Amino acid sequence: MRLQNYSQDHFDLLNSWVTDADLLFQFAGTAWTFPLTPQQITNYQLSFPKRRFYMAFDDQDEAFAFGEIIVDDINTPRLGRLLVGKQSSRGQGLGLKFVNLLIDECKRTFSPDLIYLYVFENNLPAIRCYEKAGFVFDGGNKIVFTHESKSQTALVMKFAVDLAKS
Repeated sequence: MRLQNYSQDHFDLLNSWVTDADLLFQFAGTAWTFPLTPQQITNYQLSFPKRRFYMAFDDQDEAFAFGEIIVDDINTPRLGRLLVGKQSSRGQGLGLKFVNLLIDECKRTFSPDLIYLYVFENNLPAIRCYEKAGFVFDGGNKIVFTHESKSQTALVMKFAVDLAKS
């Protein structure tokens, strides 16, 4: 398994995975609107040039996931916009493999002490995946988003990097 930087050539595949507005909100928050367009992604990348998009590929060289490593003014990376593409591929451990690839990329690129992510409190499969990867809840830290006139709470999770084992 491997990561590759996202390029516009991947857009059609990513777009095929985003089947409705609720799924787009669940993995991308309020940054993008349904239907997803290449221009939305381009505008986002122009607005946040330090953020990096990745595609994950399996051993047969098929893309199976999309995600982002977010680093802005501080050197503490945050994983975001995590999506195992095909619905039929979810629940098979690919998310855990993808998260571990992103953790390794963060360690290699940023040498952080901590890595963060946000997860909606009702997204139990994602929470279980992140816990298996070693993420824990960061106290009561949370963020409230509004989608289609409903408030949804995202919880903050953190991963403590043991630099001695890197």
